[in-house]
Amino acid sequence: MKNQISKAILGIVMFTLLITGCSSDSSSDNDNSINTKIEGVWKPIQAIFVDSSGTMTTDNYSTCEQTGRTTFSSNGNFTQTGYYTTTTCELEWDNLGSWQIVNDDILRITLNGQVDNGSIGDYLVVELTATTLKIDADTDPNSIESEIYVFQKVN
Repeated sequence: MKNQISKAILGIVMFTLLITGCSSDSSSDNDNSINTKIEGVWKPIQAIFVDSSGTMTTDNYSTCEQTGRTTFSSNGNFTQTGYYTTTTCELEWDNLGSWQIVNDDILRITLNGQVDNGSIGDYLVVELTATTLKIDADTDPNSIESEIYVFQKVN
């Protein structure tokens, strides 16, 4: 569960609906639109996993886990916190790093915090609206498997 939460917050890393239909030759105006939509504060809502046989499992995050936040700033920086419940709601991680949109539908996160220092993670933006971000940690378009993390905008 802790590992799933960590992936979810990284998966923040956060977001995009209808972005997968965009071609890689779209204009920079479209890129700016994606960037503008993703900017802001997001909270994790749930994780949806699909295994190689197509079986789907949904993990709805607890109230404690939903206190985590991922903030995407317009300057390409991000911060994130993740929480989990033991006997109380406790901070699990506190990260910072940078983000960018690559090829119109890949959210690239570079962590510079206490977890995975210096690591880069790519997430397929499955859905991005004014209020919802869905990203898939499995960026292979030929794979039935997926790790989709769902976020809700809080500002």
